[in-house]
Amino acid sequence: MNNFDDIYANNVSSQKILSTHYNSFYFDVLNGLSKKNKKIPYKYLYDKNGVRLFNEICRQKEYYQTRTELHILKNNVKDILSKTKKKESLLYLGGCTVLKAEPFLKINKQIKYYYPSDISKKILIENSRKVAKKYKDIIVKPLYFDFSENLIFPQEVKKRRNILFFPGSTIGNFSKKKAKYFLKSLTEIFNKETDLLIGVDLKKNKKIVEKAYNDKNKITKKFILNILLRINRELNGDININNFCHIANYNENKDCIEVFVKSLRNQLIKINGKKIFVKEKEKIHVEDSHKYSEQQFKNIATSSGWKNIKNWKDSNKKFSVFLLRN
Repeated sequence: MNNFDDIYANNVSSQKILSTHYNSFYFDVLNGLSKKNKKIPYKYLYDKNGVRLFNEICRQKEYYQTRTELHILKNNVKDILSKTKKKESLLYLGGCTVLKAEPFLKINKQIKYYYPSDISKKILIENSRKVAKKYKDIIVKPLYFDFSENLIFPQEVKKRRNILFFPGSTIGNFSKKKAKYFLKSLTEIFNKETDLLIGVDLKKNKKIVEKAYNDKNKITKKFILNILLRINRELNGDININNFCHIANYNENKDCIEVFVKSLRNQLIKINGKKIFVKEKEKIHVEDSHKYSEQQFKNIATSSGWKNIKNWKDSNKKFSVFLLRN
């Protein structure tokens, strides 16, 4: 395919990521489980099986986020693009799957370059090839890197007239301090007039939020516990997942859903020979998802150097998509 190029998924820096991935996963897991308040970074949820399970979560009735955001994007794509000053490049942060980018690629008179980025390399390349095959007039170049840790972009990408696309309320996985740092870093990396299209989960009744992370089919439970299975598969662990459960509760003081795996008994687990004792009822923090009011997010965005151009939301005010400009 003449419109597909995986140079940025297979270059030297990408190989460095591959060679250090095991070590960083191993270090982060051991370091996190050695703390008094145990934790495992949320990014390790997304191996191949994790991506499959998350896509299944998105189809659950309780999980309003994906279908609501997609509805907003589909219904407002022409209005959104009309306000981006004919920018021709879509850079999708976390673009392992194309679902939410599709409304923009279909109107391909404007978008000429598509740069999906993610840390799940195999799935990223597979899906990017499919996009290139479907949209032959768009140049597709996947970027393989961990944007949650290092914002490193090729010069080719930085010089484009970019729409940075960051949907899914992934910004909510960051603490408010890190969210501000992340947004500010983007303003320093990309040129003036760069646009950022970002999805934000809005504050709402806690029952609605908690149901979204505790679906009746227990797909979220499988997704969260998969991180323990991944440790077994990749780090020579011996964790019995039947000795753990998943809990997700809304912390109203922090405007945040907090997700943990909880030990159901006193147990000694091993990871590549290292022994770790986990007490009964002890919780291992896996993920946070912060919720914002419209004004709260506008304040964080503007204090990070972004100008708010417009935002769109659903009729029930559950979710909003913001268009920001550097």
